[in-house]
Amino acid sequence: MEIPKLYQDYFKQNQFETLTKIQDAVYMPFKEGKDLVAMAPTGSGKTLGFVMPMLETLVPRDGLQVLILEPSQELAMQVRDVIQPLAKLVDCKVQALTGGANPTRQLKKLREKPEIVVATLGRLNELVEPRKVKLGKINTVIVDEADEMLNESKIESVRSTISQMPADVQMTFFSATGNDIFQDMHKWFGQEFLVIDQRHDTTYTAGIKHHFVDANNEFIKNAILRELAHNKKFLGIVFFSNSRSLHKTISDMNHNKTNFVALDSKMSSQQRKTALQLFSTKKVNLMLTTDVAARGMDIDDINMIINYSMPRDNNEYIHRSGRTGRMGKSGNVITFGNSHDMRNLQELVDADITKVYIDHEGKLSKKPVFDKVKRHDAPKENIKPKAKAKTDSKPKKRLRDQKNKGKRSFHKKQTKQD
Repeated sequence: MEIPKLYQDYFKQNQFETLTKIQDAVYMPFKEGKDLVAMAPTGSGKTLGFVMPMLETLVPRDGLQVLILEPSQELAMQVRDVIQPLAKLVDCKVQALTGGANPTRQLKKLREKPEIVVATLGRLNELVEPRKVKLGKINTVIVDEADEMLNESKIESVRSTISQMPADVQMTFFSATGNDIFQDMHKWFGQEFLVIDQRHDTTYTAGIKHHFVDANNEFIKNAILRELAHNKKFLGIVFFSNSRSLHKTISDMNHNKTNFVALDSKMSSQQRKTALQLFSTKKVNLMLTTDVAARGMDIDDINMIINYSMPRDNNEYIHRSGRTGRMGKSGNVITFGNSHDMRNLQELVDADITKVYIDHEGKLSKKPVFDKVKRHDAPKENIKPKAKAKTDSKPKKRLRDQKNKGKRSFHKKQTKQD
C-alpha cells in the first residue's frame, strides 16, 4: 500500500520512500481492531508499524486510550520520542512513565490527560495501584519486545495489567524473535490472534557481516577495545553477559584513560540518559553495556557490535546484532572467543562467520596482526618485578657446597643435641 497521506511529509523529511513490509502487513489489521502477534527482524520499522495505525484510532481530548508497554526505560523514552511529532498531527499527547524518573513530575504531566502512555511495568504498577493511572477506558494495548515481556518473570504482571482493561480491549504484541508462549496466546489471554511472522525476511539484515576474533584472554580483548576507541570511523557497542565482567573492563579502560561510556541497569536514570546522549551524538564512539541496550535501541550509524563473550542463545545474538545494519545499512558483528566458541557460534548463527583480526588502527584484517598483547598492554600488577641485585659481599659458595648444605647442617644439629 502507499504511504498514508497523514504521514507523507514525515516520511519525506526522514528520507523514507515506502512502507516496510511489516508496516504494510500490520496497518489494516491493526486499524480494524484485530488482536495481533507481529514478528519481524530488528531494524525493519516495527515501531512505526504500530504507531501509524494506532494514531488514526485516537479521539483527541478523550483521555487515556492507548497503553504501550516496554521492557526498559531507554526503550520507553525512545518510543515516546518517535510518537511525539506524529501525535501532533492528530492533536494528541503522549507521556512516558518510567522508573528512575521523578514520580511527582510524571503525576503532574498525567493531569494533562495524554491519550497515549508509554510505560515500564514497574512504574505503571506503582501508579495503577493508588489509581493515579486508570486503565478502564483503554482501547488498545501494545506490548513491545513481546518475547521479553512475556517471559516467566513478567507474563503474570502483563496479564494482570491487561485484566484491568475493558474485556474488548485490542491486544497487540510486537517482537523481533519468537517465544514459546506465542503458540498458546489464546490460552494465556483468552483470544485468538492474527499472527504475522516475517522473521525470515533478510531484506533489512542483509548488510550485516558476522565475524569471529580469536581472543579468549581479557588482556587481548581490552587491548583491542582500546585500539577501536581511537579509531574515529568506529562507532560501536560492546555487550557483556554480566555486570561483573562489565565493571572489570570499565576499571581497565579507566586505568588506561580510554574514552568511552558505560550503560548498566544499576546506574541512575540520569546517568543512563547522559551516557546515551554522549554516544548517540558521537561525542564518544565506544559504549560498554549489558543486554539492557540490546533491545530496540535505535542509534544512527552504529557500524560495529562486539560480543565480549559468547551470547547465551540465538535470540540474544539477534537482538544484540540488530543494533547495527538497521534498515538495510551495513554493519559488522564481532564475537570474541576461542576455537571451541567459534564452532558454537557457527551453530548458533544462521549466517557465514569469518575469522578476522583487528589491526593497530582498529580495522578488520584477515591476517594475524594483533593476536598477541604487547608487554605494556598488560596491567602492571601482572608484570613480575625484576629481582633485586644482591648486595652481599660474601663470596659465592661452590655448587658442591650448596648441594651438601642441608646434609651438613642436619649432621651438626644432631651432634649438638648429643
